[in-house]
Amino acid sequence: ILKSARDLFAKFGYRKTTMEDIAQALRKGKSSLYYYFKNKEEIFQAVIELEAELLERRLREVVDSEYTPRQKFHDYVIVRMETLRELENFQKAMRDETYSDYHFLDDVRQESEQAEQNMLKAIMEEGVTRGEFDVKNLRLAAIGISTALRGLELPLFRGIENFDDFRLQLDNILNILFFGILKR
Repeated sequence: ILKSARDLFAKFGYRKTTMEDIAQALRKGKSSLYYYFKNKEEIFQAVIELEAELLERRLREVVDSEYTPRQKFHDYVIVRMETLRELENFQKAMRDETYSDYHFLDDVRQESEQAEQNMLKAIMEEGVTRGEFDVKNLRLAAIGISTALRGLELPLFRGIENFDDFRLQLDNILNILFFGILKR
């Protein structure tokens, strides 16, 4: 059910997708959907939570890897943006004001932001411990980087058609995050 709903929501949007559409995609009757879910909103919530978990799981793999903190930071940004690009429902729901009536999204957004800040803080903490990073306030740095990454999502996804351009732009962003814009 969630895979079919996820595909339909991504293709047609939440509002245009009906319970009938989901049932047809499954070759089942609508009544079989109601056995598992009360309504379309409950299915949508399950889809968003599934995509949020997928994103966090992929990022956690990067944080828990054996790479250096610098490589982890690089991979974190790449994996984050690549995964978000795949998670159309999550991406739309987190940034689109038309979803503001769905209060469960506030909880998902808050949990995702907190998880991201904690993961970024862990990478930076390891980098400071190993002498690779110089960060005075890990919590504020994590908030700032998390906010910057969210702010870059829309322009990055909107303006880039092919994957190579996408990776090139991510590398440019990472250089700015690591080295700033000052000429040294």
